[in-house]
Amino acid sequence: MRQTLLLVAERGYDAVTVDELAAAGGVTKKTLYDIYGSKQALVAQAVALRLDTLIGNFEEMLSGDGLARLITIVEQTCRAVLDTPELSRALAPRLVSSADEFHLTAFFERLHRQAIAQMKAEKLIQPWVNVDFTARSMMFDQIAVQNMWAGGNIRDEDYTGFALLGALRIVTPLARASLRKDLVENVRKLQSELSYGQELAAEN
Repeated sequence: MRQTLLLVAERGYDAVTVDELAAAGGVTKKTLYDIYGSKQALVAQAVALRLDTLIGNFEEMLSGDGLARLITIVEQTCRAVLDTPELSRALAPRLVSSADEFHLTAFFERLHRQAIAQMKAEKLIQPWVNVDFTARSMMFDQIAVQNMWAGGNIRDEDYTGFALLGALRIVTPLARASLRKDLVENVRKLQSELSYGQELAAEN
């Protein structure tokens, strides 16, 4: 599976062939089709295994209340994306149309949804908040940010800031008054930092 991801990172998803993937896995093309059925299913399985590893690594880092956990999850996800930029860029377009097949939905269910549910249990967000809907909204927002980055519209150094900004913008209107003021200030600060970064980029 590692060889599959390395090939996709090196050649791009569309360019890599089933013959190349089969050769990398030490099997025939027929065997690959018999096991997985399609190139996308094979790549999706490889991505799923990587996400399972990331989930385990992330969970070891999580502490504090639900908001602290959510912020850590977003930051660590961005770090994982930036640690494998070629692979992340190659897969970004697929995540929009095939989130379930690539196990991204399960990734958000396990991590982001749990953090949001914890926030609700801790009474940091309103009791009427639909946890499932909020987690899914966050998934689509984070995918959109990754695609903007993959397309060169967000610099590497700004990627985490935009991802955090997206997550906090979703949480802020759901927060109780005791938390909302701090969230609004954090959103304002991120917007200011990112605007300044974009101005510097334009000058250079």
